[in-house]
Amino acid sequence: MSDKRDGKIIPEMERQLEERGYAAVPDVLLGIGMLDARKYEEWRKGGVRCLEDQCSADLAKLHAVLRTVKRHAEELGLKPSLARYEAEGRGRMMLRFTKSNDAVLERLYSTHYLDPWKAQEIRRGRR
Repeated sequence: MSDKRDGKIIPEMERQLEERGYAAVPDVLLGIGMLDARKYEEWRKGGVRCLEDQCSADLAKLHAVLRTVKRHAEELGLKPSLARYEAEGRGRMMLRFTKSNDAVLERLYSTHYLDPWKAQEIRRGRR
């Protein structure tokens, strides 16, 4: 997906890496305007079926974002780390990202890409 969306996705990833040492797909979607913060919070509370239903883009565009995030993370040598997304205040209810419940896509959505050196710098600065 080397088009104008890369011009939003990559800077958003860079901002997240600089700010906290990792980038996460849901936060990229928020940052580039494909996901409204109120709809994200509704999903985080377990109030909707899946994150894709909350996004303003179609599935092809959302999946292109996933590919761009993964590709850029690999180019930067970031460490992938699978995150658990559980509904807030609902015990251990796992949140779904996809309409299809596709395991590969679910994994891509829930992967955080860590810059270990930057994360360590940030932790040191907060002590």
